[in-house]
Amino acid sequence: MPSGHPKYMEDFRMRFFSFAYLIAVPLLILSCSGKTLPPGGSGLIEATEIIVSAETGGQLKALHFDEGDPIKQGDTIAVIDTTTVLLRLRDAEALKQAGETRIRSASLGIEQAEFNYDLAKKEYERIGALIKSGSANQQQYDQVETAFRQAGLAKKQASAALEAAHAELARALAAIDLLRKQWNDCFPLAPGSGTIVNKYIESGELVTPGKQLVKIAQLDTVWVKVYLPPDDLTKIKLGAAAGIDPEDGQNHIFQGRITWISDEAEFTPKNVQTKESRADLVYAVKVTIPNPEGTLKIGMPVSVEIE
Repeated sequence: MPSGHPKYMEDFRMRFFSFAYLIAVPLLILSCSGKTLPPGGSGLIEATEIIVSAETGGQLKALHFDEGDPIKQGDTIAVIDTTTVLLRLRDAEALKQAGETRIRSASLGIEQAEFNYDLAKKEYERIGALIKSGSANQQQYDQVETAFRQAGLAKKQASAALEAAHAELARALAAIDLLRKQWNDCFPLAPGSGTIVNKYIESGELVTPGKQLVKIAQLDTVWVKVYLPPDDLTKIKLGAAAGIDPEDGQNHIFQGRITWISDEAEFTPKNVQTKESRADLVYAVKVTIPNPEGTLKIGMPVSVEIE
């Protein structure tokens, strides 16, 4: 039948209006109800991570933890060779003993110098009184004056020797403190509790200062960052509850709370929006989620709905 036949056109019009009705009615009902979708978005689970690096160099003698192992704050993560540090520490302790000996010797030297100075002073004063009465000559006076001045100089030298001995001891003590720290650095400790999620070295390898050893993640509390448009930002506040759905088919919604809201707008990150909307300005919102059983994993995609 030709496409322009009246009966065909009438049938087409009826089908078109029926389809339009099916589309328009739900939209009209939704519009009249005044309901809008709650603020939310999607993101990836993240956790606070700590990378522990070596503060000294040497061969790694032992690594006490592997990936996936729990770790507590203060646990010894590894052992780095201590041979060189111990040898230097012994040398510094020997210098300390030498410095202490030199201080004792310099102290005795001061006592002797002060004793000699007092004797020379008395003799100088005695001859000075005699020369005034004519009982001593100028040669005697010159001799005691020279001895008195030399005794004063010896006293100053003894004081300088004591100061030098104290300085030497101070250097030795500083070296000991530094080497003791280096020795402690051979046993790197966990700065916080968590789970070892990465290790970057194996036993037997050479460690240099700054070399990364392990990464610790605090998985008992995780967080996700979502991005909201300015219109949604006025509907939320710090501390507001949020539902987190891992969309794993188990219909289990985790509860979290907003712990941070950015005060500056930014362009939509490329990894959470389509190419067409990347130029939109949005605000980052951080939702923190208790995760005592470790169900939520780092990198797991989730959807967030803020109440």
